[in-house]
Amino acid sequence: MSKQYFSTNLTPEAHPADIFCVETTSEYAITSSGNSTLKFWSATSNNHELSLTIKTTHRLGIHHISANKELGLVAAVGFDGEISVWSLQDCSCRAVISDPKTAYWAVRFSADGEFLAATSLDGGIAVWNATSDNFERCGDLETKGSPGLAIDYSNDGRFIASGHENGGLYIFSTETARLLHSLPGHIKAVRAVAFSPLSKLLAAGGDSNVITVYDVTSGEQVFNLSGHSRWIMSLDWNFTGEYLLSGSFDKSLKVWSIEQTECVATQTESDSAVWAVKWSKTAGTARPQGFVSVGIDRTVRWYREATGS
Repeated sequence: MSKQYFSTNLTPEAHPADIFCVETTSEYAITSSGNSTLKFWSATSNNHELSLTIKTTHRLGIHHISANKELGLVAAVGFDGEISVWSLQDCSCRAVISDPKTAYWAVRFSADGEFLAATSLDGGIAVWNATSDNFERCGDLETKGSPGLAIDYSNDGRFIASGHENGGLYIFSTETARLLHSLPGHIKAVRAVAFSPLSKLLAAGGDSNVITVYDVTSGEQVFNLSGHSRWIMSLDWNFTGEYLLSGSFDKSLKVWSIEQTECVATQTESDSAVWAVKWSKTAGTARPQGFVSVGIDRTVRWYREATGS
């Protein structure tokens, strides 16, 4: 059964450079780009106007961000290889994390807000205590050395997944800091990983143009989702876990039904690559859950499900 979504709002030239990342909270859609500025767009108003801007210290632009709703923080990773952490209360910089031996790439807060994890270009994964004053480093996870391009924390906090340039895809236990599964199915770069809301499934996509879904407990490949013709850049589950959202270098975003294991909606409004997509955080409200997309065209697009679809 297909679904229909329509674009409710768009902001052209939202940034003066490619918009590489988007994060959503109940209050904002947060975007950043090659000009190193974090912009916060209202998630609750119909016009989704710009509510807040933070000019960060990154010299070469920002490509990944993650929000910590529990502590009111946003972590940003720049092309300079550094992580900066910003307070939403006073727009101050809480921490700058760097390593002279490597550059960080993808970043993710744990769902409870207590930890921050990041991949690096040497293949390692670092974990910090987000509740400590100076973001004390509290753990390291080892992979096979290929640059880490994607990371996610499971909602229950028990697992970290990472995707790598050589096609490596790993699930780690946060309790033991040990590798649980080295997952098969990808021989090209994995650019996006996402745990389902109940932490039972992991979706992964990248340069193979296929989304692969795995059972987290067994590590077994459950099914594939095929339909994109170019790299898959971004993945996100809706809050019920019924649907998976994907954004691709083929200029499209797709909504996939997990029950039907097929695409139920395709949006092609963008005339250039889609770098990142996120479902809006509207669980528990009367408003149906929509999503936000950003990309090379520097436009922030908001979508909502058509009534009755």
